Amino acid sequence: MSRRMMILFFAVVAAQVVGLVLFAGVRQVALTQGREVTLQTAPVDPRSLLQGDYAILDYEIARLPSRMRDEREGDVVYVVLHECGEVWCADRYSSWEPEPPDVFIRGRVTDRRRLDFGIGTFFVPEGTGHIVEQARDVKVVVSLSASGNAVINQVLVDGRPFDPEGR
Repeated sequence: MSRRMMILFFAVVAAQVVGLVLFAGVRQVALTQGREVTLQTAPVDPRSLLQGDYAILDYEIARLPSRMRDEREGDVVYVVLHECGEVWCADRYSSWEPEPPDVFIRGRVTDRRRLDFGIGTFFVPEGTGHIVEQARDVKVVVSLSASGNAVINQVLVDGRPFDPEGR
């Protein structure tokens, strides 16, 4: 292997490692320093032969209001949240990043005119997906970074932390 090829190889490997560290770092900062909010969901429980059981979490705040019909697939939309009882609800939707002290979550418009926050899938141990599917009330506790990125902290099933073993 020539010296130039070896340098190129190590540069590509280093770039991938840096990318993974940054990805993990952003999520860790959101978990440790982010604002914690609870969102209401309606679970859908598919099964992937390659990945096992997982729940698709359909957030109430993910429905794009009709007044935002100019937004296209892939556009970023911010949902400003406010407390309404046990959960946080949508106060307003914006194409522009809100200013502090607003609490907000960042999403992207999907082809179905909904918002994807990057927290729509929750993996569960195989054979336990039915617990989430059959629950009457599913809420998700997420941490929000200063830029509105969300990370799942905990899933609450009928008011209690999800425990696949039922303890």
